[in-house]
This record gives sequence, structure tokens and C-alpha cells, in this order.
Amino acid sequence: MSIITKVKSTETFLASLDPLALNTKRNYLKSVVRFQKFCKEYQNNMTPEEFCRELLIIKKQDEDKYIDTLYDILQDFISESHKTLCGNSIKTIFSCLRGYLYHLGVRTNPQDIKMMLKFPRIEREEKYPLSIDELRLIIDHFSRLPFRKACFLAQSSSGMRIGEALQVKKSDLIFKERIEIYIRASKSKNRKGRTVYISKECQNEIEKYIDTLDDDDFVFYRGVSGDSKIRASNTARALREACDRLGLDMKYDNDRYKINTHSLRSFFFTQAVRKHGENYAHRMTGHGGYLMQYDRMNDEEKFKMYMELEPNLSVYATTKADLEIERLKTLQSKENKDLKEEMEQLKHQLAKQGMDIIKQLQDEKKIL
Repeated sequence: MSIITKVKSTETFLASLDPLALNTKRNYLKSVVRFQKFCKEYQNNMTPEEFCRELLIIKKQDEDKYIDTLYDILQDFISESHKTLCGNSIKTIFSCLRGYLYHLGVRTNPQDIKMMLKFPRIEREEKYPLSIDELRLIIDHFSRLPFRKACFLAQSSSGMRIGEALQVKKSDLIFKERIEIYIRASKSKNRKGRTVYISKECQNEIEKYIDTLDDDDFVFYRGVSGDSKIRASNTARALREACDRLGLDMKYDNDRYKINTHSLRSFFFTQAVRKHGENYAHRMTGHGGYLMQYDRMNDEEKFKMYMELEPNLSVYATTKADLEIERLKTLQSKENKDLKEEMEQLKHQLAKQGMDIIKQLQDEKKIL
């Protein structure tokens, strides 16, 4: 019986990526294109397939020479990439390249990579903390664009990623005491579904235009693009332009803005950590915190903790005051309810005690 095997190629590799998330596929494609260009310019105009076949021929003849040749060339690829990419991007590109080479028959060993390859150091700058005053300036700047204003309020009050927020449709909103949104696993970066809440301030903005939307319309984006990356890019650009006009255009050494869409999500995370700790913050932002699989909250607990956190997320002082009044009224109402229940229980107890006394006297024939 003969066995028919498929010839592995760049095309078959790219086809195998279909089940992966869109951003992951893009990273793999960038890696493939970069390596194709590298092989063409530095490996005698070869294609990656031809390059791998040559390596495998060397491997059959001399294993040590094969290893030296492979890692020398990979080091050249890293060095060449460093001319245009930062250390973190090179790590991502190289990780994808390993999968590509594996598909073409060339396996790389983690220990060999560690001992034989040198990667540029990843520079990590201290992240700029977005202040409440800066957030208020940004929100006020978009007062004439309620959908944009609502988008940034949604991020800062729920911890959603910009890509998650821009995929929310009207049909995804659940109107309760606070608007609740379930982010499906398929729309989340780490493929984990979760429930988030948005603040009263954000809800007030949404209510200004929600009636004009159909169920399948995006809540936080106006445009015709079906590409989520373009929607995120347009929104990020709008925020950068606002920061330029507001004098909030501070940049890191790598020329990236210190205030960006991720800053809004980080604002929520910071406030959540200070109020309820890291586990709660990680859960609400879709991270995997410490022993998260053992720390489970029901919807009532999550909402109660969010209501306690909401005043810290409010942009305007009047909203904070209103929320505090609302909290005190709720607390007073609950206390009154508890007091009323206690009084009712006491009445029943006293009534029962009275009946018991009467029964005892009757049993003792002291009363008829």
C-alpha cells in the first residue's frame, strides 16, 4: 500500500493558519514575508523551500555542520531584522519563523537557540500613568462625537481592549442597573469569554444615539470598514490627534505616544487593583491572574464589586457625588429592609411566646 504525502510549502503553511486568530495570522505572515526577502537577498536568491532543502541535504551528510550552518544563518536573520525592528518584535517574528521552518522540515531546538543565538535586549520603559484630569480632558474633547466619547469611557470604565470594544454591537448590550456586555471568547484576544460592565457616565452617552442603531450596528464605531484592524487604527489615530491638540502628545524614546488606547484600559486596571486586588482586576480585564481557576465569582458578586469600584472610575466629580448618594440610599434601604424583617421576626417570636404561655397556663388548669 502506498502512502501519499503532501509536499510542504509556504502555501500549505499559510493555509494551515486559518483556525488561528487574525492578529496571530498576521504575525506569521509578516515572519514569512520577512524570511522570503532575507533568503532572496542573502541566500543566493533562494526561496525558503529551497533553503530548507539545502539544509536537510547538509544534515544527512554532517549533523554538526548542519547545526552550525542553520544557527549562523538564523543569527544573520536576527541581526538583519534588528535594523528595522525592536527587540520585542524580533522575538515575536522569530517565534513565528520557528513554526514556518518546522513546517518545511527544519526543526530548531530551544536549548540550541538559547546557547547559540543572541537576541537584542528588550527595552522596557516605565509606562505613563493616565491621570483622571487627563482622562477628563480627552473625554470632553469628544463631546460632539458621542460614539467616540462613549468608546473611550467604555474602555476606562470596563477594562475592555480597544479591539473588543469596537466589536460590540447593539445586540450585545444587556440593559440592567448598569449595562452589561458579554465578550464572547471568539472576540477576545486570549479566547476567554467574560462579562464586563460599563459606567453610568458611559451609559448616558450611549443613550444619546442608541435608538438610531440597528441590532447589528457597532455601538462604539461609525464607519463602513469590516476590518477590525482598520477600525482600531482609525480610533487610535483619533485619540492621537486629540492628544496633539490638548498638549498631551508626550512620547517615549521610541517615538510612541505615552497616552494611547491601552492607557484607558490600564486606567481601569489600576483603579481595580487598588480597590479589589489583582485577581479581580485580572479577571475583569481578561488576564490570567494567580490561581484564577480556583477563584470564581457569581454575577451578583461581580456586580456588587463593580458598583463599589465605579466611583473611582468616574470622570466627573458630580457623577461621583451622585453615585455616593445612590450607594447611601441603597445602603439605607437595605438597612431599613433588614430592620423591618427583624421587627417582623420579633413580632412572630413574641406572639409565639404568648401562645406558649397561654397553652402552659391552660395545661396547668390555671385558666380556662
